[in-house]
Amino acid sequence: MEPRLDRLVAELRRRFGREDHVAEVEAWLTSQGYDGGQIGTIVSAWLTDIRVREAGERPLEEAWPVRVQGPHERGRFTPEAWGYLLGLRAAGTLGAMELEHVIERLLMQVDGRVTVEDARAVVDTGFWDGSGSPGEPLIVH
Repeated sequence: MEPRLDRLVAELRRRFGREDHVAEVEAWLTSQGYDGGQIGTIVSAWLTDIRVREAGERPLEEAWPVRVQGPHERGRFTPEAWGYLLGLRAAGTLGAMELEHVIERLLMQVDGRVTVEDARAVVDTGFWDGSGSPGEPLIVH
């Protein structure tokens, strides 16, 4: 997780604790100058942190994978395609390095915007991780 987000989640944990304080957290973040999009990201991380800690599950870094688009990627992926890839990463279907390979392959192979169909086609070939040849289906157990 990004160090700044990690510090904010720790601060929220100290100030507010339980998840029934969402409105107070949002109000506090607004008073600190965060915009709506940032507040949504921060509150999501805070709520995930609470649930992970209460359930005694794996660390937050593993439970809430985040991948932010770089400058060369912005505008290249449709929101659906980007969400599809992040969903595969969050579900554990793609590891961090595998996600990077898929993204790079899409950027090299697709002219214009990458659609969810493009992303599915690359993931479905199974070739993105070096485990098969083009056209060979990916088998996920």
